[in-house]
Amino acid sequence: MAQSVVYADLKFATAPQGTTPSCPTAHDDDDSPYENVPLGPVPTVATVATVATEPSPGRWPRRWSIPTGLLAASLVLLLLLLLVGTVSLGACYWQATRSLEDASQEHAAKQGHLSQEVSAREQSLEQTRLELAWARAELQRTWQESNSSQQELGQARQDLAVLQKEMQEVREELRARQSTVSSLRACVNTDCCPSGWVLYRSKCLFISVERKTWFQSYKDCRAKSAQLLVQANWPSWTVPVRSRGDAVLQMNL
Repeated sequence: MAQSVVYADLKFATAPQGTTPSCPTAHDDDDSPYENVPLGPVPTVATVATVATEPSPGRWPRRWSIPTGLLAASLVLLLLLLLVGTVSLGACYWQATRSLEDASQEHAAKQGHLSQEVSAREQSLEQTRLELAWARAELQRTWQESNSSQQELGQARQDLAVLQKEMQEVREELRARQSTVSSLRACVNTDCCPSGWVLYRSKCLFISVERKTWFQSYKDCRAKSAQLLVQANWPSWTVPVRSRGDAVLQMNL
């Protein structure tokens, strides 16, 4: 209700109209809480309801009675409202709890998925690190092998240069020997000895028919840019000697 209601029980003595009321007895003084209230002509009622509003001056407020059925209906309605509010609050609480549980489960699922993804990425990163370390070691080994191969290649080039030089020398020597052999073959085939000399066993021999001493023979050979043939313990040679004319004589050495 909009205004509060105050109930008070008042007791009034019935006095004849036009007479002054007598003083109350001692028993009434003890029982009545309104002993200081002046008595006057008031209507005879058993109960007066006073509203918490300022009453009219000189008049007592009236007492209003509330029906029991209306009060019960109000209480039932209030209980229904409280029940509906409680049910609504419970539903809201259940819905909020359900939403919170769903959000918590979704968060846990996302966290688990993220944890798995992070673990997979860490494993992939570790594998990449291992592969990178292996690649670095392989590159270092390849670089060392390349340096070693370059050194070996340089050494091989040096050895090849030496071999080429030796081969060139061998070729030159072979060419010289071939030239010598060719000249010897030409001498054998064409009698290339000077006039008066005899080709015998790849050597040109000059046999003097004059009788000379050894020293004279030596000087004569030196003058002809030749060497004096000295006979030692050799087997006897039969040398064809051209003498005067076209006759060929045999000479034993």
